[in-house]
Amino acid sequence: MGLWIVATSTLSETMKNFQGEKRLPELLKAIEGSRFAIIVFSKNYADSKSCLDELVKIMECEAEKGQKVFPIFYHVEPTEVRNQSGTYGEAFKNHETNADEEKKKKIEEWRAALRKAGQLKGFQLQDGYEYKFIEHIIGEIGILIPNPVHVGENIVGIDENLKQVKLLIDAKSDEVSMVGIYGIGKTTIAKVIYNDMLDQFKHHSFLENVREGSKDDHGLLQLQEKLLHDSLMDKKMKLHNVDEGIKMIKKKLKFLADSPEWFGGGSIIIVTTRNKRCLDVNKAYSSYEAKGLEKNKALELFSWNAFQQNHPADNYGDLCNRVLHHAKGLPLVLIELKVLDERCLISISDGFVRMHDSLQEMGWAIVREKYPKNPGEWSRLWKYEDIKSVLTKNMGSKNIEGMILNCTQGCKRLESLPTNLHKLKSFQTLACANCQELKSFPEIKENMGRLRVLDFCRTGITKVSSSIRHLHGLEYLNLSCCKKLLNLLDSICNLSSLETLQLKDCPILTRFPEIGENMGRLKVLNFSGTGIIEVPSSIRHLQGLKSLDLSCCPSLSSLPDSICSLSSLRTLRVENCPIKSFPEMGENMGMHL
Repeated sequence: MGLWIVATSTLSETMKNFQGEKRLPELLKAIEGSRFAIIVFSKNYADSKSCLDELVKIMECEAEKGQKVFPIFYHVEPTEVRNQSGTYGEAFKNHETNADEEKKKKIEEWRAALRKAGQLKGFQLQDGYEYKFIEHIIGEIGILIPNPVHVGENIVGIDENLKQVKLLIDAKSDEVSMVGIYGIGKTTIAKVIYNDMLDQFKHHSFLENVREGSKDDHGLLQLQEKLLHDSLMDKKMKLHNVDEGIKMIKKKLKFLADSPEWFGGGSIIIVTTRNKRCLDVNKAYSSYEAKGLEKNKALELFSWNAFQQNHPADNYGDLCNRVLHHAKGLPLVLIELKVLDERCLISISDGFVRMHDSLQEMGWAIVREKYPKNPGEWSRLWKYEDIKSVLTKNMGSKNIEGMILNCTQGCKRLESLPTNLHKLKSFQTLACANCQELKSFPEIKENMGRLRVLDFCRTGITKVSSSIRHLHGLEYLNLSCCKKLLNLLDSICNLSSLETLQLKDCPILTRFPEIGENMGRLKVLNFSGTGIIEVPSSIRHLQGLKSLDLSCCPSLSSLPDSICSLSSLRTLRVENCPIKSFPEMGENMGMHL
């Protein structure tokens, strides 16, 4: 439904231009499809048969469809309209002259419509500036016009969810449709459906944060007032207490989601919940499980919010994949990252997301909340003392997913890692960046396949253990700035899930092992600032590689021809290398590079 309103520069100009009966059929159709109607009663209004026919239609819609009608009495008194006196009486004398039976019947319809309209509360102009009068009217009516709820820009992956929920709703039925949505992205889906169906209903309301708002009487009172304001289109209604609100809701609306019988025919109620059991208990609801975004849709959504385009910026692919891994397809998480950046709570630079201290401390508090004195039950450990205590006392539980150390938290003293890391069943992240005294790579057991991230940047390790071959789930390996790293064993090429390998600024690393066919998922490979002498021809197996950084390698003087077979490669950096000639690029490579 739209808004039926005539708006020109002045009301007097409207009266001059609003003449004739040619447009009557389309105007009557527009009136029928409108949510509001504004009637401008002027001195000569009753002279126009078409205006009177429109008035009859408006008053029919007011009675049958609940259309809101606002009369404007423009230099006339409401009593003149209501009683057809003054210029209105003179106009009806003219209409009744020589009127046949059919016209007399129509005249009675006009009189009835005028009597009813003249009794409505409206706006009256006698003296004063017209533009101020118009501004006042717009202000009063504007607060009643419904606005869509904010969903956000560049929403992706919503179409299938929208389609499935609509299948549970019978919008044309006189029955009540009640749908409960649970799962990932439920709030976004509810908002999109609400906006999509907004114009199909005279009365509607979208209540957010009900769980939080109903924890006390003040919040519950606000929710009740909003429901009544939205549904009755009365923004000035005030409630004094919750009990009054309950009575008013039952009296005016005859519903509040307890049972379909409380609702008017054709109503649609959509509820979102974190607890599916709430829907199972109430059999009146059809339930729908919202699914997380598929990886490609999640990547598109994140890219729009982070880079203002539908794909990641160059050299940010790995970072985006790590964000997506942690977001688990949850749209709200992906969008909120943008909000955090705007509020300077996180920053993105050098391929990393860095958070403000206050945000980090809040995260630590959340991790500690349930077991404040038992770090063995936390999901993450970040203090050297806690890690040492958990591992030496064998306190670790299945809850621990990650250990993150850096030199500001005591790991300057860390020389080796314990041998019982494999006992942490949910272990996914091990980060020991800047632990410069750490010289040995941890021994990996076969049951550590859940490990996804290893970060040994700026440590003192000299080689990578051959047991790394057991990490079939490893996606990210960072050995950057390991000044003593001498070589990599062939076992590193058995990491079939590896997507990012960072070897930047390892100056005495001179050789990279032969690459096998099972490293096809590798997307980012960084050799910048290393001592490598050559790139193995087996690099041709890295068909998923998108970024290869060979810059600042003083001993690298040539590239293998096989590098030109990397069909997915987008970025190749070779600046500050003594390379004399470049292999001839193939057609596939030229399309992307």
